[in-house]
Amino acid sequence: MAKQIMAMISLSIFALLAGLALRAWRKRSTAQANEFSAPLEALEFFGEVVAQAKAFYVATTREMNHLERINAYGLGARGLAQVLVFSEGLLIVRNGERPLAIDRSQLTAVEFTQVAIDKVVEADGLVSVSWMQDGVSLATQLRIVDNSDRAVISEALTQIIGSNTKREVVK
Repeated sequence: MAKQIMAMISLSIFALLAGLALRAWRKRSTAQANEFSAPLEALEFFGEVVAQAKAFYVATTREMNHLERINAYGLGARGLAQVLVFSEGLLIVRNGERPLAIDRSQLTAVEFTQVAIDKVVEADGLVSVSWMQDGVSLATQLRIVDNSDRAVISEALTQIIGSNTKREVVK
């Protein structure tokens, strides 16, 4: 009988902790959603395809804090993605999630990094794309599958950011 009581107490504590974690995740998502509007799902005008690659969408974080995941609008889920750089912006088509489109005027920088959230890779293994959404500085980290595509994507992004005279390119 004592084992059954302990099992019930343990199960109750586990359910309580799981419920609190879920509540905190939703509260954080709501708070983040109040800071900025939903990102585009498609560019208004795509232009021509400059580069494309298969990638792993790692996370979208605050630009200055790569350890704070943005949960709002489905940006918290990682997964496989197709990255398309157009002359007018960036489109990340994620498997099982809504696409993320970033207009050229929102892009601020592209750089290589090694860490984001709970993902640590070799030096310069992640492509970090910095962008603005309603005055909030965000960064989306991507792990490009093919190493040769990493430089192609980075160069294409640098090229379209460089043609945006309102922004500074960080290398």
